[in-house]
Amino acid sequence: MLRTMDQSGFDTLKATRALEAAGFDSGQAEAMVTVFGGAVVGNLATKWDFRDLKDEIGALRNEMTGTIDGLRTETTGAIDGLRTEFAARLEKQIGGLREDLSSEIATVRLSVESLLASMYRLLLAQAVLIVSLILGLQRLL
Repeated sequence: MLRTMDQSGFDTLKATRALEAAGFDSGQAEAMVTVFGGAVVGNLATKWDFRDLKDEIGALRNEMTGTIDGLRTETTGAIDGLRTEFAARLEKQIGGLREDLSSEIATVRLSVESLLASMYRLLLAQAVLIVSLILGLQRLL
């Protein structure tokens, strides 16, 4: 015997009566409802199907959130590592430039001091020459 309504909400009794009203005998109507009703019901989604789908989507969302959080952490770590490496390289280069600049400044200082010493020697030699000329001129006069 046909059920009045199955889990999906398909009213088998109503379908059977509609087929009988259309001219099918009782056996044919029941057979058609059994065959085609099962096919229709098999393709319908139930609230349990939707609940299961919702649970699967929630699980996927949690998995994706975990994956995204992991990627975010990994990316942040990689950026921090690059930042540290870049800062170290930059500091090393700056340190090298400071050493080079200090060396150049020391070389320039030595050159300036050497020039000053030469200049003082020349001034002293000129002063001695001038004094000698003055003394020589005084003897002649």
